[in-house]
Amino acid sequence: MSELVIAILTFLGGIALLIYSVEEFVENLTKSALVLGVSAFILAVVFAGMDFENWAFGIASVVGDLPGVALGSAIGSALFLVGGAVALGGFVTPFEARIPRAYLVLMMVSPLLLLPCLVDGALSRIEGAGLLTAFGLMIFYIYRKERAAEYLRDSEVEEAAEELEGKKWRYPVLMIAFTAGIVLGSQLSVWGARGIVQGFGLNETVFGMTIVGLAMSLEEVLLVVTPIRKGRLNIAVGNIVGSLIFFSTGNIGLLAVTRHLSVEPSVLSFYWPYLFASTLLVGLLLLRGKVKRLEAIPLALIYVSYWVLSYTVL
Repeated sequence: MSELVIAILTFLGGIALLIYSVEEFVENLTKSALVLGVSAFILAVVFAGMDFENWAFGIASVVGDLPGVALGSAIGSALFLVGGAVALGGFVTPFEARIPRAYLVLMMVSPLLLLPCLVDGALSRIEGAGLLTAFGLMIFYIYRKERAAEYLRDSEVEEAAEELEGKKWRYPVLMIAFTAGIVLGSQLSVWGARGIVQGFGLNETVFGMTIVGLAMSLEEVLLVVTPIRKGRLNIAVGNIVGSLIFFSTGNIGLLAVTRHLSVEPSVLSFYWPYLFASTLLVGLLLLRGKVKRLEAIPLALIYVSYWVLSYTVL
């Protein structure tokens, strides 16, 4: 029993360290990038959307011989973003936003790029490289479109850049320090996850798809709700678009490049359809330009049903 308690505390402590380190890492990285005069939207797509702690956790899980937890955390985090963060944002702070149609189309088709890689029950390094390439091309496309729209510089960005004058040297040092925190936090989480899986006799993919996905994505609530409440919709919607593209392509792609992954049948028959349906639904809602309380209900119901079926059927 004591070993199980230690495993749980280690897992939770690792997750906490991961989230804190990544938040500080992103903050300092963003401040460094602001001096270049980039837009809030593209910053959110790249730096908030690329869920660094999930990436680090997934790689550590793969290296630690927990491929189900690694793959599950990526898909589970995407589902929590839609059914948890976006749904909560719609309930608490209903919002309207105008997002270029092309960005939303890229977001909605990103799970389809993953589907052929899952059919044979494995993810190879070549398939991982293909997913990473697709991710890079989509982000580059968004960046180029933002430049073409001359959307890169705005008053908030320029004000932030002016505040950084004379303080630039400290941010690279802090980024290095919090990168070390990311690595340590991911390792602690994997050690704890291994103990929990063994102690409770859990299916590692189910555990990754639900508990790990939830724990790794709690910050998404703040990254969606807080900017909306402050009237910074570009940050919120940039995070949504960037994250959903990232989880289906960049995140899983890097995991597969790190190590050849076996894929349980339930990923193709159950988890991927939930990922695609959730991404498609939130994309359609954003195409309409609003997520309010009525729209938030089906998002929340999809996520609740996903949790229930994960533990009662699979």
